[in-house]
Amino acid sequence: MGLFDVVPNNFFSVLVSGNKEVYVDALMLLHQLFKFELNIRVDDYISSLISLLEDKAFVPEDDDEMPESSLTPSGKARLILNRFVKTGWVDKEFLDGSFVEIITPRNYAISIMKLLSELGDKSLHEYNSLVFATYSSLKQAKNEHESQMYEAVLSAKANTEQLEYELRRLYHGIREFLRSIQEQNDVNLLLQNHFEEYKKMSDRIYHPIKTMDSIHRYMAPIQNILSDILADEKLMRIMRERAMTIKKYDEGAEAEEEILSAIDYVLDAYQSVGSIINEIDRKHSTYTKSSIEKIQYLMTADQTIKGKLVELLKTYADAKSEERNALGDMFEKNIRINRQEFVDGKSLYHKSIRSRRVHTTPLPIDQDNAFSDLAMAGMLEQIKNGYPVARIRAYVDRLFAHGAESVRSEDVPLNSDADFILLILAIVRANDKGMPYRVQMGEGRIERNGYRIPNMIISKKGGKHHVE
Repeated sequence: MGLFDVVPNNFFSVLVSGNKEVYVDALMLLHQLFKFELNIRVDDYISSLISLLEDKAFVPEDDDEMPESSLTPSGKARLILNRFVKTGWVDKEFLDGSFVEIITPRNYAISIMKLLSELGDKSLHEYNSLVFATYSSLKQAKNEHESQMYEAVLSAKANTEQLEYELRRLYHGIREFLRSIQEQNDVNLLLQNHFEEYKKMSDRIYHPIKTMDSIHRYMAPIQNILSDILADEKLMRIMRERAMTIKKYDEGAEAEEEILSAIDYVLDAYQSVGSIINEIDRKHSTYTKSSIEKIQYLMTADQTIKGKLVELLKTYADAKSEERNALGDMFEKNIRINRQEFVDGKSLYHKSIRSRRVHTTPLPIDQDNAFSDLAMAGMLEQIKNGYPVARIRAYVDRLFAHGAESVRSEDVPLNSDADFILLILAIVRANDKGMPYRVQMGEGRIERNGYRIPNMIISKKGGKHHVE
């Protein structure tokens, strides 16, 4: 469904109108009343809007019926409310059982008003303990309320999605502070940004993520609980029944698919979230270093005429040929300065320097496997992040197409490198908790479409097969 299948075509016209500042203030007032009043009376909104419009200019739109010369504060307020009705922000109706007229914001308009309110709010939001909330809800449901494990898993997925959103928001927030360092040359504003604005964000968001809600502290317990859930058929059955009761699934397979999707999402997210934290740490260190260096530079830079002239000459020396011509013209117009050049013995050629070849014993090559091991570990980690559990599980499910209980090596389709990597990862992770298949290895190897794979049988758990 497209955006304009939900909102009217002229919905955003109030935000690009010549009166956009007045309309936005009126929407913020409506949002404030919405947060505290269940039924917003038209008279109350008009009265509050009149007070808001006392010192603001308002020009009627082309399709407004009232001319600008006859506008009163009450008339302006009613024109604004009518504009919101025309553009689909609100509806006007009567309170049940009375003739009191009330304003009802549209559902999509409530979300937009909330967004506009957050954009205009410069105060920092507090970071919630998303990781601990995920861990505590899963642990409590597993130990005390197994009947509510389905809700705990859905809550874990929602918290994990919010966690990834908050981490990415923090990362780009630090990048914004880095850009401000490059653009700012006032040492007082730099000090204010560093010791006030950035410190607030660090204390309220970055510091809790690293200490109170440490991802590395709760990551392994969360993964262990989810793996135990996958391996517990009784608990999975309870969750399927709960899902069918709440969401009215027609078949248990649909409910199980949603549960597995939620669990796989959380498991995969916590495998990659560590790299996001590392990137945030690097950006944090880069910002701290860059901010201090810029402050030190501005405080120690020579601000005399001589110092400024040195900076101009440095800029000229580093400039490209086209930029040098423009800078030279600027110098000639504003400063009494002339361009000088000279020729010496080094200007025409470079003297060749002869060197004597010396025959010596070649240096021995040290066999150091540390680098190769590190590179291999990095490559495996990259492969793991690119091939999450959900993708491996889906690949194995495709092998059991048409109701097959097992598949032999000679029947495994290998059409690309991605299929080969997924097959290897499926073998490696076959013993993980919750995997619904097993791998029985045989002797030798088999050629399949240019790939050499082990002689084996991949079968669903519960079946009995033997590799010849």
